[in-house]
Amino acid sequence: MIKVDPMDKEYHGLTDHLAAEGLKKYGLNTLTEKKGLPWYLQFLLSMTGLFNYLLWAGSLLCFISFGVQEDKSDASNLYLGIVLALVVIITAIFSYT
Repeated sequence: MIKVDPMDKEYHGLTDHLAAEGLKKYGLNTLTEKKGLPWYLQFLLSMTGLFNYLLWAGSLLCFISFGVQEDKSDASNLYLGIVLALVVIITAIFSYT
């Protein structure tokens, strides 16, 4: 460790030799770069939010109601579930880019 008397009025910083030693020992005086989230997690996070949760819940309920109905020829619940899911996915694509 380099000891410097703070009361010394002749002191104007480190000498070149001491600065080179400190650079070799401690490295550059820089901050490390923070790793961000991977792109797929950022994309999944863009599909969240209160309104998006409501759309996902509505889509899930449409799929469930299509699955339990007896008359499978009426596919309106299936189509509505697909449309609601696509709305969330397309909105996430636009908000991600």
